Amino acid sequence: MAISASLFINQKGITTALKQPKEVGYYSRNQQGDIFPFDDGKLKYYYLPNSDIDKNIELNSGFKKFKNCQQLFKDIATLHPILETIIQYETLKGKSLKCDIVAYSETIVKLICASFENSKINPIDMRLISYRGQLYIKDMTLQDVLKRPLGIQDYIPFKFETVSTLTQPLPYIERDILEKRHRKISNNGDKFFSLVKTGISKSKFLLSEEVSCVYDFKQDNKDDLKHYAKLCVSPVISNLNDSHKFETLIFKTWLRCFLMGVPKIIYGFYDDSRNNNNNSGSSVLKTVEEFMTEEIPILFKEHNPELATKCTNAIKWYGLFSEWLLKIVPHEENSEIIKPFKLILDNNHLKLIEIESNDQEYEGIVNGETILSERYKAWKNKS
Repeated sequence: MAISASLFINQKGITTALKQPKEVGYYSRNQQGDIFPFDDGKLKYYYLPNSDIDKNIELNSGFKKFKNCQQLFKDIATLHPILETIIQYETLKGKSLKCDIVAYSETIVKLICASFENSKINPIDMRLISYRGQLYIKDMTLQDVLKRPLGIQDYIPFKFETVSTLTQPLPYIERDILEKRHRKISNNGDKFFSLVKTGISKSKFLLSEEVSCVYDFKQDNKDDLKHYAKLCVSPVISNLNDSHKFETLIFKTWLRCFLMGVPKIIYGFYDDSRNNNNNSGSSVLKTVEEFMTEEIPILFKEHNPELATKCTNAIKWYGLFSEWLLKIVPHEENSEIIKPFKLILDNNHLKLIEIESNDQEYEGIVNGETILSERYKAWKNKS
């Protein structure tokens, strides 16, 4: 009989005991979508002095030349980069990388936010499989990103990253490159990702997330997690409504960084004078603010206690649905059988539904490469 279960999203968990995230791997991705495990070639270094901010940098400039590389990717939500990095880790270390759940941190953040947000704002449509004692979760809604046209608001974060980072530490950058970087064409293909082992209560996670940059220096052959930063943008806050919007924005940013152990968040605030009808005008960078991830709940507690409570409840819900998944889904360690499930949000319930063999998705998930690559399955079955 097929497995089916549901969890009420307003149900409260009790645990807030998180495991300290530890970086166990990383990988770079180029504009063609090629993946390079344990290669930091696409890691960037933060450099944005006040003198640059005073130059009225237009974050909408270069939009028409933007390289939307992701439109050419076959599957933007694929877990294969994580799987390749796992293979490389196990090859180098000579041991298995043990965990309970494998996913992108963005996927887990979406599941956490399901308890706070409307399903129209935060649709949950995921596929989950059980294989050799581990659960793998893929967000199917990310593919919709490729179908919609890229707008100015989508472009601005990439431009901010371009003007505020370097491809190498400052001493290795030539002056003419430094002075012309605001003219550099931005793209969404070149990225660096970290892979961390973390968890909550008894649930062990292996999460991957894009890293915007190193904000100070990099330590070779050591855990660089404490040197990473997340770059974000926001319109300038000029009234109470803007303030509420920013609080919602930074809550999600905090959650992603908190889960991964990224210690610093850097926000670029821009004055948006564009005409919404024809996108004329400019989005000028006005100021930059730095936040320590661990201090954000404290700031919430001082200025908006409800958000501080939301932080705590988010972690409790994280623990609850993790335990629920591991309780409901069979995950025998030595089983080569792939058990596929749909994980959706419906009528205020997180629903887990086993995919049966007559479902049109079954073949691609179980025998194809929708979630696991053939190379990964061969590696795991051999080891």
